[in-house]
Amino acid sequence: MQPFLEFQSVTKRFNRVDALRDISFSIERGRVLALLGPNGAGKSTLFGCFLGITIPTGGKILLNGKMIADADRAAIGYVAERVALYPQRTVIENADFFTRLKGHSSHEAEEQLKRVGMSGARDRKIRQLSKGMLQRLGLAIALCGQPEILVLDEPFNGLDPALLDVLQGILREENERGATLLISTHTMSAVEPLATDAAILLRGKLAAFGALEKLRAENNSADSLEDIYYQIARGQYVTEEMFA
Repeated sequence: MQPFLEFQSVTKRFNRVDALRDISFSIERGRVLALLGPNGAGKSTLFGCFLGITIPTGGKILLNGKMIADADRAAIGYVAERVALYPQRTVIENADFFTRLKGHSSHEAEEQLKRVGMSGARDRKIRQLSKGMLQRLGLAIALCGQPEILVLDEPFNGLDPALLDVLQGILREENERGATLLISTHTMSAVEPLATDAAILLRGKLAAFGALEKLRAENNSADSLEDIYYQIARGQYVTEEMFA
């Protein structure tokens, strides 16, 4: 069966630094991918290549068997780690502007603000918001239009336990609707209840990829996603040091 989303030997070089080295894996429609790795591993760069923010040095990214195009990207919902908004404008002004920019209605912006629990802050200016509130506003904008793919870069930062539970519930609803989710995070305990697959990047290379059940079996029946991650990370670093 043809993969829904496929990364084929994706490479990105910044001067002499290889941020991504020959990354290849594929994702089926409706899956939830946890993209894991330490700072500087290449997670945000990989998302940037997928979203068209960064041009790969080499390789291909395919959607439904065809090279991904700007028209495809216009229908992707994206929440950046640092949500870029107009600080002197209000929550509703920003939500309305970016929702209309995506071709959707002001009514939908209002509905999504309500869904993420931001209706009560609709008239507050962006500069007055906490990091967690900015994340929720970014998510509300990303959800407009029922995107086929949701890309979230560190969405759990700055959320207290109650808000984390709300966010997990919304993402679960989106996945049940049929959306494919790509989630980059250091908060492995937060993504584990949602994830069906994991990709682990270390030093710009793909150290592991697969369904969680497969990764658990390959790593001595590890109990948690965090256990899987640390077993793979420790194994790679020891191997590299031995043969350096």
